[in-house]
Amino acid sequence: MTDCLIFNISVPQRHPASICVESSRLLESLSGIQVIFDPVGQEESLMEFITEFSRKEEVKPSDRTIGFVVVNLEKKKIAISLSNIPEADKNGIQNAAEKFRALGIETEVDV
Repeated sequence: MTDCLIFNISVPQRHPASICVESSRLLESLSGIQVIFDPVGQEESLMEFITEFSRKEEVKPSDRTIGFVVVNLEKKKIAISLSNIPEADKNGIQNAAEKFRALGIETEVDV
């Protein structure tokens, strides 16, 4: 069984990308997604993020979704909604949220 976070990334003039990121890579992926908000090289940064963090194995019936990260690049917004997160990761999520806010990204967190 794998716990997944579903990242839904909306990019102007494109179909939204949805990927599964394994929960063990949560904090790393939140740090990694910051670069795609920079309009310079955004397309390339997005593809690199998807390649690096998207789960490679096929989805199994025993897998479960434990949260969502919704990113809207055009509006510079990110919403993080997670359940069943270890207490130790909650501080890391809040720290990542503060970094997004410092970059001028409207950020919502529900953990």
